[in-house]
Amino acid sequence: MKIKLLIVVVSLILSSCASTFQYNKMAQPNDKAMATIYVLRPSSFGSAVKFKIYQEKLIGKLGPKSYLAWNVTPEGRELTIISKSENTDMLTINPQAGKTYYIKQKVKLGVATARTELEFIEENEGKEILQKLKAPKYKYSL
Repeated sequence: MKIKLLIVVVSLILSSCASTFQYNKMAQPNDKAMATIYVLRPSSFGSAVKFKIYQEKLIGKLGPKSYLAWNVTPEGRELTIISKSENTDMLTINPQAGKTYYIKQKVKLGVATARTELEFIEENEGKEILQKLKAPKYKYSL
């Protein structure tokens, strides 16, 4: 009986990690005509929860210890990056050509599921965190 319970618990732990999926084209960081946006989730807290990330449309679903990255055209207007879970949080960016923006996804304790919080971070911190994260799986059509 104890062995069966242990097997069930281990199975649940191993299957609870949420993968990250991106639904648009991968960022091309060296494109000087575009701006690049990274949303980083370095924490494994709330690992069974994926956060939906939007910028006008769904960009992807962000799991633990991973990131999403995409290019945007600088159009002289603000863009809104939205993260949804139990709550909704958003940041605005006025993108500039050739610039890279790093946004850290924070996970907070919620009532029914994890809550989301976004914050801008400096480039050197973003690059350091990015090296430790796994790339998303891509699901998009050309």
